Amino acid sequence: MKVMISWQLGIMQTCDNFATMPFRLEQLAQVVAYTPFLSGNKVRLVLSNLYGEADLYFDEIYLSKEEKFHVKHQVTYLKQKQVVIRRGHKLQTDPLTLKVQAGEKLYVWMKASRKQTYADVASTYATDLINASYGQKFDYCPSLRVNEYQRKSWFSLEGILVWTKHKPKVVEFAGDSLMEMGFVSQALGKLFLEEYPQQVTYLNTAVSGSRLLYDCPTDSLLLATYGQSLLKRKPKPNSVALSICFCGGNDLLLPAYSSQASKQVVTPAELVAGFRELLTSWPNPVVSSTILPAKKIQAQSEATRLAVNQELSSWSQIFDGAKLLVDGQGKLKPTYQLGDGLHINQAGGNLLAQQLLAFLKTNSLL
Repeated sequence: MKVMISWQLGIMQTCDNFATMPFRLEQLAQVVAYTPFLSGNKVRLVLSNLYGEADLYFDEIYLSKEEKFHVKHQVTYLKQKQVVIRRGHKLQTDPLTLKVQAGEKLYVWMKASRKQTYADVASTYATDLINASYGQKFDYCPSLRVNEYQRKSWFSLEGILVWTKHKPKVVEFAGDSLMEMGFVSQALGKLFLEEYPQQVTYLNTAVSGSRLLYDCPTDSLLLATYGQSLLKRKPKPNSVALSICFCGGNDLLLPAYSSQASKQVVTPAELVAGFRELLTSWPNPVVSSTILPAKKIQAQSEATRLAVNQELSSWSQIFDGAKLLVDGQGKLKPTYQLGDGLHINQAGGNLLAQQLLAFLKTNSLL
């Protein structure tokens, strides 16, 4: 029987829209490390310039299995070594023949000699599955850092496709910073690599600051990077097998930080209705969590959070993540957060991932 080989998503994290706060760099050299979830004998990169105001030019792009690129392979597009990403577009580079193994790191080195503005931005705090570093000198190979307290950002690169015989399920990690930072998705992804090799692959579409119900406020340059509401960011039909979401917290927090958002205070009924729409209207199964606590939250918003969680905790598609991480006062335990009372650390991500995997197995979602 002939084995069907096709391009599959090896690992991907989509870029956010930083058009209001773009990075203007004289030159760029960036290194991004990926851990693909699939084995195969060819790869392609997915590049993005959806949000920039001009075409982007990369003089050289290399791929290697070594962080220092002692042995490297040139990546081309339309058989040209200079890769141009047209404004408002994504592209897939030419196939590169290279044997890759699931769980084996690949390193991408992208170099641009001209002054450019980058508005397609991705970020992580966790560093085991994806890591990145950049500098503003063309002839430079940045070193990767491992520090869960530091944000690592990169530009216009979304992930790796693998030419493979495997037909994996695409698991999407969606929502807000609790997913984008990578601590939950990384921990669960590593469990997938161990327990479901070649069967599951990784897509992170989360946007820090995003809300479930409303698009980002536009009365601040930073807040305008928070993107569309999660309800508007549905996957395309048949593109995702399962979506795992953390959301709802910013619906409660942002009204205190934005005059525009202050007119969008949500009631428990509205937020519950939003979760119901999330779980029923997407083209694929969705699992979401109860809303995690936040240190700097107004009393009314905290009352809303508790009321919403009480309702959600009885739903079959809801995982009670908040219950796992709180102390006797209902706050995030210091052991599981970065010190701001809002964002979880890798220990918190590990605990959530272990319980999430058990939840997925119990509900036959993998």
